[in-house]
Amino acid sequence: MARSWTKTTELSHSYPPHVRAWYAVGVLYVAYVLAFVDRQIIAFLVAPIRADLGITDFEFSLIAGLAFAIFYAVLGIPIGLVADRWSRRNLVAIGIALWSVMTGLCGLAGNYLHLFVARLGVGVGEGTLTPSAISLISDLFPRERRGLPINVYTAGVYGGIGIANIFGGLIVAYTAAASGIDLPWVGHLRSWQAAFMLVALPGAAVALLALTFREPIRHERTTSTVRVDDTVRYVRANGFLYAALMLGAAVSSIGSYGLYGWVPALFQRVHGWDSARIGFDFGLLTIVFGTGGLVCSGLLAARLLRAGVKAVYSKIMAVAMALAVVPGVLLGLIADPHAMLVCIAVLFFLLAVPVGLVQVALQAITPNEMRAQVLAVYLAIVALLGPFIGSSAVAALTDFYFGNDALVGRSISVVLSVASVLSVVLLASSIPAYVRSADTPRPWSGASLPRKAAQQDELARHR
Repeated sequence: MARSWTKTTELSHSYPPHVRAWYAVGVLYVAYVLAFVDRQIIAFLVAPIRADLGITDFEFSLIAGLAFAIFYAVLGIPIGLVADRWSRRNLVAIGIALWSVMTGLCGLAGNYLHLFVARLGVGVGEGTLTPSAISLISDLFPRERRGLPINVYTAGVYGGIGIANIFGGLIVAYTAAASGIDLPWVGHLRSWQAAFMLVALPGAAVALLALTFREPIRHERTTSTVRVDDTVRYVRANGFLYAALMLGAAVSSIGSYGLYGWVPALFQRVHGWDSARIGFDFGLLTIVFGTGGLVCSGLLAARLLRAGVKAVYSKIMAVAMALAVVPGVLLGLIADPHAMLVCIAVLFFLLAVPVGLVQVALQAITPNEMRAQVLAVYLAIVALLGPFIGSSAVAALTDFYFGNDALVGRSISVVLSVASVLSVVLLASSIPAYVRSADTPRPWSGASLPRKAAQQDELARHR
């Protein structure tokens, strides 16, 4: 029997009180910050890990990017399916505990293979967070109020990267000066091993904190259980819109991860800055301008939506990525470190725009039962393009084309510029497809079913 789209009537009082909803967002934000601290700390450990393990930039990039991305991408989709059916709150708590343990195991790694395997585990744990968190937030707030809390949660990316840089630089400087640390039952740890152990410590507390809010009621559900093939059919029926949005935002992450992963090495190699100095400056710029880009783009999108502008999210993201080309090119041409920091600040602001808006857009056009799965697919694409290709492309250019560690800045610039141009093309192509889909939405349960008013309403809200 064919399933039809039936929109349940939701009353505003069926959502939790604002204080409770925002408390949950706050906890999820803290978890996201911790995730990016554990993920990003390795960017400050390039020199000591290379020296101890005897590896090249490219081999390092496989630990930093590929090892993290493999399971994050592959297991993210089944994890999204679980999140659409099971307690998302519990899944978040389990994921936090898992990635924190695996980060600690990175600190116990004694060779390249052990470190690679431990980074695989970090990717598995972090793969549980965002699909569950975005799905949770979508059930904590009515549809018209979701943009701000989703952007606030997404700002955890920049809080995490910023804290990883500020405190990561200090931790690395401290442990390097002390030639490592000695721990009971563990023994002597080298400076980079100690850094991993220290950032893993808060994980247990944050995992328990995730259990302090309630799992919300799922809203806007159909009367039937959605199977994987239902999700596949729905996404395929609206395929061009999903592909253009997902790929456009994901390609922008190639430049982002290339920037985040190699700027510390750039300032250390070219300008002789120590870890503490570059960590503070880089971290502060990340928090201020990355978060600023998210907040400003969210406010601008809300204003344009109220003004009746169509394809708002796609247009804002495309313009931001077009503007990012200029500072991306300049980063490879200028030599003054302070001018470089200005370019980096502008890039943080502009590269933050797709990070938040694409998630709001995907939630707006996707039925509740499919949201975590669809977001997991998007995050899998980001994981393969961002941490893997973004990090490895910079390293490959430095090692195999320029052949000079000191020219890593040019590698960052090339990767950023090319990624930004491709992102503009993809996001701009989503605009007409997005408007057409909003006017003629396709049913998720099969192309033969008639269109329903609820579907049209769901897609129209994305305009």
